[in-house]
Amino acid sequence: MNFTLCTENKVFPYMLVDDFYTTEEQFLIWEELEYYRKENLYSDGKLSGSYGVSSVANLNRIYLEELYPNNREDSNILTVYKKILSPEVLENYRQTTPTARQFENTNYDCSIVSYYEDSNNYGEHFDSFMHTVLIWFYQTPKRFEDGNLRFPESNETVECIHNRMIMFPSYYLHEVDKVKLENKYRDQGLGRYCMTHFYSKV
Repeated sequence: MNFTLCTENKVFPYMLVDDFYTTEEQFLIWEELEYYRKENLYSDGKLSGSYGVSSVANLNRIYLEELYPNNREDSNILTVYKKILSPEVLENYRQTTPTARQFENTNYDCSIVSYYEDSNNYGEHFDSFMHTVLIWFYQTPKRFEDGNLRFPESNETVECIHNRMIMFPSYYLHEVDKVKLENKYRDQGLGRYCMTHFYSKV
């Protein structure tokens, strides 16, 4: 794991971790992502139910808590993501923002897998949780363009890089710009995957 503490903007700091998952962990994640794609398990990206409703979500999604309500251990993603709570991650997040204290006090999380193909994007929004973790995956070499994360309030753009994790307080406004994917690469799982983990206290 390679940490970058983005603290120049004191109002909207965030943390990046490149090479977040090991080669073995990535293999397990890809196994699950490919299964979802081949079984056509993705639904329309507009949020519903306990996640709220968002008309700005133009993408495809899977809600892992709905898929694994009583058997989270059967999901590779919900097994390996526990390293988000590792001492190394927590220590670096403490150095990034004082709200890390709040993150360490959370006792609830939920997870979503999103997939973006050509023209998919996610408009400006904030998340109704305490902290947001995003982890980006795509097949290399990268076939799509854009699909980067933007923070409008601080006017910062974070490049979508495979196996990069970003962590920030959920109240930050953020958006994903439109993915561009050539026709010959479409419908093959060659777009942008995002594993989102929300943390809060109940």
